[in-house]
Amino acid sequence: MIRLTFSVRLAAVIALSGAACGSEPTEPAQGVFLLTDAREYQLSAPTRPPISLFATISNQTSVAVPVRRCLAGGSAVDPVGADLVLEKAQSNGTWQVVDLGFNCLGSGAPRADVVLAPYEVALVARIVMIVSGQYRIRLGYGTTGDTAPADSVTSPVFTVR
Repeated sequence: MIRLTFSVRLAAVIALSGAACGSEPTEPAQGVFLLTDAREYQLSAPTRPPISLFATISNQTSVAVPVRRCLAGGSAVDPVGADLVLEKAQSNGTWQVVDLGFNCLGSGAPRADVVLAPYEVALVARIVMIVSGQYRIRLGYGTTGDTAPADSVTSPVFTVR
C-alpha cells in the first residue's frame, strides 16, 4: 500500500513538472539591443587607472541595421555612437544626461556610419567611469549621415560602486 501511494505521488510530480515546462519551443530574443560588458562595476583605487565600460550594439534581426557613429577627436580607433547618450539616475527617479565632453550630434563631426549585418554585434563605446551611481546608455540607429535616427535602444541599468 505504501508503494502504491509513493508511486502515485511520484507520477503526479512528474506530470506537474512536465506541464510546467510546456511544449512550446523557446525562440531567441529578436530586435536591436544595447548591452554593457557587466551589470556592476567597481571603481578603482585613486592610485590605479580608472575603469572602462564597453557598450555593444547587437542586431538580432534578419535585416541589416544602419548605426550612426562619429569619430570623437577624429579617432578611427575609438568611434562613439553619434546619438549615444549616457544617463545617470537621480534620487527623484528621473534620468539626467551626463556630459561626455564631446558633441557627436553636430553635422561637422567626422562620420563613420556602419551597417550591422543580421545577427552582428559591434562595439559602439568605451566609457571611462570615475563617479559612482546607476547609469544607462541610449543609442539612436536606423539612419546614417546627418538625419535624425529612426529608432533608439536603451541598455539595461548598470551600477558603478
